[in-house]
Amino acid sequence: MHATILTLLCYIAVTQCSSLDQQSTFLQTPVFTKGFHPSPPGTRHPIPSLYHHRYSEQTFIGTHNAAAIRTKDNNWSLSGNQYYNISTQLRSGIRLLQAQAHLDPNGSDDIRLCHFNCALMDGGSLLDFLETVEAFLRRNPDEVLTLLFVNTGVPLNSFAKVFLEARLDVLSYIPPADKRHGQMRTSDWPTIAQMVAANQRLVTFLSSGADEEAVPFLLPEFDYVFETDFGIERPDQYSCAPARPRYADDSFVPDRLSLVNHFLYAKFLGFRFPNASFAGETNAAGFRVGELGEHAVRCRGAYERRPNFLLVDFFNEGDVFAVEEGVNRH
Repeated sequence: MHATILTLLCYIAVTQCSSLDQQSTFLQTPVFTKGFHPSPPGTRHPIPSLYHHRYSEQTFIGTHNAAAIRTKDNNWSLSGNQYYNISTQLRSGIRLLQAQAHLDPNGSDDIRLCHFNCALMDGGSLLDFLETVEAFLRRNPDEVLTLLFVNTGVPLNSFAKVFLEARLDVLSYIPPADKRHGQMRTSDWPTIAQMVAANQRLVTFLSSGADEEAVPFLLPEFDYVFETDFGIERPDQYSCAPARPRYADDSFVPDRLSLVNHFLYAKFLGFRFPNASFAGETNAAGFRVGELGEHAVRCRGAYERRPNFLLVDFFNEGDVFAVEEGVNRH
């Protein structure tokens, strides 16, 4: 194993380096509990030197379906992917928020943030979500955030209208004209310091429906980012190979930002839902099969650079910020 990768493994691991060859077994049967209290969230530990490095040269923790919150009030709904709201996620150190955008099934002009469909989990309006983001950026003028929306059919002009209402258009990063349409390479991104100086501190991607000529601050995700596989049901299924867009050669690493999907599903009576029972192991800062630390380090080796976004469920479980810090320090 390459010495740098071995050093990184040892740095972020929760077990001793002598247990490198250990394998973990994750049960897939869901556990239902009463009187449940989620673990308190951890805290991000940024690396000051990376402030003067490119946005594309560092790792950030992201929350999968960030607006889909399990709470006591919704009986810890199995459709929820997180336990804490957007404000808490941002205060703790989450720097990418991912959500699904839906047209309001009740016919209003609202864009709703729902999980699969709004009957299962309605996480509120896009406007409320963006106003929370705007308030965080206003209070924290040195921070840079990333948003990723899975677009299930919302028109682009509707997205743009809400961004304007939330006053986020003026805080959004807009790539140079000659770097659009898939021309942006990792070496083309500005440093965090440059983004802060220009007050362009929000990067927003749409999975579909973007048009940079019409709305230059809403970026087509797959012109700038590749993603690994999702829908993982076993801890040995996590991959570093690009799955979206997919390339003929699995070993090919495009010169774009990388998003590593690292969340586990369980099944019960044929219904698939986020596996909260083993979130502590899934998000662990170790190097056993299925743990976030192992996946992050493996992808770093495959990409020969830091993975940019590690997308997780139940970010408060395990030690996701230790993984981020470990990858960013080496």
